[in-house]
Amino acid sequence: MVKAAPGAQRCPSMRDGQDRTGDSVVERNLRNEGFEAFMPSYRIEVRHHRQGHWIERRFPTFIGYLFVNIGPHDYRAVEAVDGVSKILRFTKQYEERPMPFEFPQETIDRLRYIAWEQEQNFLVARARRQREEEIEQEQRSRGKPVNSSSRRIRRAQFSGLAGGLSSTLTSASSRSFITETLETLDKMAVRLD
Repeated sequence: MVKAAPGAQRCPSMRDGQDRTGDSVVERNLRNEGFEAFMPSYRIEVRHHRQGHWIERRFPTFIGYLFVNIGPHDYRAVEAVDGVSKILRFTKQYEERPMPFEFPQETIDRLRYIAWEQEQNFLVARARRQREEEIEQEQRSRGKPVNSSSRRIRRAQFSGLAGGLSSTLTSASSRSFITETLETLDKMAVRLD
């Protein structure tokens, strides 16, 4: 578990149709140095306020944290990567060297599944939105008025989870798992600071 430097998790915004990975600075830098990095995230689409085109944005699920597969001799190399603030460490006994905090592989696998599920929900919602826009354009080209019921109003949902994440998580077990993991991270941060 690695704490990211401020701003290092920011991902580039992408216009509809652009073919980029959308990796954050810290993810890209860790991969360039040969480390396996995993930053659970979710994506949303917003309409540009002036130009009207759709912009895709990616946000981290755990703000300030990401998972890195670190070998026993790679601690210094990971901390030297641009965008990494520090490795989260803990000590089991007094006068013992601090060891990096590890999450069980089952937790990482579950988070990867939730990230995959989020990605699929995002892709379905984007395809639905694109189809609705096609239907609206067809109606306008035929001279028919666009029905107000065909337009969707998005309502922001607020919870303890970050931004739009709570509205995109479909299963209650995924929401509770993310919340439990956030609580674990908060407890670790309090003990380490």
